[in-house]
Amino acid sequence: MSTHQQTWLTGGTVVDGTGRPGEARSVVLRGGRVEALPAPRESPPQDAEVVDVTGLVVCPGFIDTHSHADNVPFLTQDDTSKILQGVTTEVVGNCGFSLAPVDPAGAADLATLMGRIFPPMEFAWTSFGELLAHADAGGYVTNYAPLVGHNVLRIAAFGSLDRAPTPDESTVMTALLQDALEAGAFGLSSGLIYPPGVFSLAEELQVLTDALGPDRVYATHMRNESLHLRDSVREALDTTRNGRRLHISHLKAADRAQWGRMGDVLDELDAAWESGRLVTQDAYPYAAGSTMLTAILPPWFHDGGSEAVLSRLRSPEALDRAERDLARPGSRFENFALSAGWENVVVSSTASDRHVGSSIAQLAREAGTTPLRAAAQLLVEEDLSATMVMHMMDEADVRTVLAHPRTAIGSDGLPPGTGGRPHPRTFGTFPRVLGRYVRDGTVLLEEAVRRMTSLPAEIFAIPERGTLRPGLVADVVCLDPRTVADGATYEDPTVPPTGIHRVYQGGTLVALDGAWQGRRAGRRLTPGDR
Repeated sequence: MSTHQQTWLTGGTVVDGTGRPGEARSVVLRGGRVEALPAPRESPPQDAEVVDVTGLVVCPGFIDTHSHADNVPFLTQDDTSKILQGVTTEVVGNCGFSLAPVDPAGAADLATLMGRIFPPMEFAWTSFGELLAHADAGGYVTNYAPLVGHNVLRIAAFGSLDRAPTPDESTVMTALLQDALEAGAFGLSSGLIYPPGVFSLAEELQVLTDALGPDRVYATHMRNESLHLRDSVREALDTTRNGRRLHISHLKAADRAQWGRMGDVLDELDAAWESGRLVTQDAYPYAAGSTMLTAILPPWFHDGGSEAVLSRLRSPEALDRAERDLARPGSRFENFALSAGWENVVVSSTASDRHVGSSIAQLAREAGTTPLRAAAQLLVEEDLSATMVMHMMDEADVRTVLAHPRTAIGSDGLPPGTGGRPHPRTFGTFPRVLGRYVRDGTVLLEEAVRRMTSLPAEIFAIPERGTLRPGLVADVVCLDPRTVADGATYEDPTVPPTGIHRVYQGGTLVALDGAWQGRRAGRRLTPGDR
């Protein structure tokens, strides 16, 4: 299509991303932007491309607030898991894990940690800016909005050690953060159940959030989402008491003992908001989570990096101590052995592709050993490269979070390229919200679209996207509100959705009736002004 030719999407209902009721209008695209939203009575010129979208909703491209697809530009195969859902922008670098900065002295430590969740890759850069230059050269399937990760800053400054930073090391982390922000990072993320962030205290994070300034966001995977959920919310609020923007990643109550209390958590966040705190959250529409299998281990197990972890996994004494810690109710760390139960911890990928789909309890029965020792044997055999799905939430709590007006939608999909049986959220999050949770009345269509578009654009200062308005970038989705649905299941998690008919990026048609059109039309974004 010529940049001078208009494309008219006619006959549809425009849901513009603001939450306003849908309205019958055409959408005119030209030069990569939305040119106009004319009334139905207005006719396109004879030389325009006219696309009949009668019966469809036309809305802004969706923004995935919580993605781990940092590695997509470096894959030879196009990752279409998000674009076929209507996602045109992904916020990456979440949970404290970004692909830079890399200090040469800690490069091996970083690579082995990343290898627990990312497919094998070469770190051919040191600074955050150099990472972005390499990503630019690879090209983007979806628009790329990167955060810089606290875990990575810590490794670059002083490795994977269980201690607080010295003043000099804190200065190094702050300088690396500022360098990343200047290079184009949208903010800072933390993952306080993962090494080495699990070893940090709130004071360390306060120093870093001070350096963010008022316009960038601090997104946190909190220290505990189970028994100590409320304490973790308070820690996150305390970390940003300097007035910084706080975004809580994948808010959930991940323990049977906490089921039914999500309303209380949201009340506390509402009180903070009403007092002037800038706090938001995202969620995914599933009652199971997923992460690296090493997250089942107590924090002390991770001190010193991956080689130390492997050594402890081979030590009967270390495993005895870990089993005592995991069996102790009320532990302060995220204890999936108790919050989910070993029967509900399911292997989703391994380096060898063995054991995928088996629960840890099942592997223990087959081996005639304890669940922790079965998991330890698997981790040693796979050189720590294994992920899991944990069934641990209550559907009623999921609905409560999704109904809250400051809940954006994030898939929390793990990095593509690891194979196995990933969590279905990677392929189904956004159509699942529009299908299951809109059609059953949990949230209105216009409000669901707002949470996927203008709300995340505001939270992360994503420029020129998030609403359908003349002059903004033409990231546009055409969907059927009657048939849109996720196809991915836990048993068959890579099935694409239905009901997403057209996806445009910058005015370029990139997906048509569920078929990827083969062009990486995404861009790396830089933070906008608030």
